[in-house]
Amino acid sequence: MDEVVDWLTFYNYRRLHSSLGYLSPMQYEQRWHAAQHKNAA
Repeated sequence: MDEVVDWLTFYNYRRLHSSLGYLSPMQYEQRWHAAQHKNAA
């Protein structure tokens, strides 16, 4: 079970995705939320 959690942590927090502009999924999501908040203001 720990191996699955470790892999998911790597995949979501550290692995860079070419389709996301070489950002990790978490970095991409954080930037997207920041942009949405900025556009709403």
